[in-house]
Amino acid sequence: MNCVKCGSLIADGNNFCMICGTPVGAQVQPQASAPVAGTAPAPAPVQQQAPLAASQTLPYAPPAMQDGNIIIPFGRKYRIVCPDCHSVSEDLKRDQTPGFPCRSCGKAYAYGGQVLLYRCGMGMPSCGLLHVDITIDGVVYGEITNTESVRILLSNGTHIIGAVTKPNWPYSSVTSNQFQIVVGPQSNSLAFKMNIIYRYRASNGVELKQCNPEEIPNI
Repeated sequence: MNCVKCGSLIADGNNFCMICGTPVGAQVQPQASAPVAGTAPAPAPVQQQAPLAASQTLPYAPPAMQDGNIIIPFGRKYRIVCPDCHSVSEDLKRDQTPGFPCRSCGKAYAYGGQVLLYRCGMGMPSCGLLHVDITIDGVVYGEITNTESVRILLSNGTHIIGAVTKPNWPYSSVTSNQFQIVVGPQSNSLAFKMNIIYRYRASNGVELKQCNPEEIPNI
């Protein structure tokens, strides 16, 4: 299926064009003809776009691959740890190339795949406000907040993914269960949901569960 506005290919199951954002099935308004000399053009009808419902989220869009390197849709958020300056960098994808620049040093690198993480919402304050960092291969990839989704780009190969809570006096930090993952041509998109486990008068726990990439909202 192609977008009625820009003509881009829309994958099956997507409700929006990943290039211009036009909803599937939308009608393109024909261009008005030039007004006849001496007459005033008729006023165009006022069209109001219905706001998105609270339950609607940014639809999942599968990545593309180019020469073994991942390409994510334009405008989507990503996070990396720069191989050069080692800083955690988060930005929006601004082109359709396999290069992902670091916001700190400006150098761009290509990556073999992605890991998507979603921290499930918790209404209990002690769980929802808990500070949790993502760890991959022993390196901290930044914090993930309550109900947040994060896309992390990784090189091909084997990685160990987990999470750790920050110490909250009088309780110490807690490390989650860990997964060993393999990023490669046959497994370029992996996904996990994170749950906070409430413990009375003790450090709250963190648990990771693997899921399908389509289950990660707003990514």
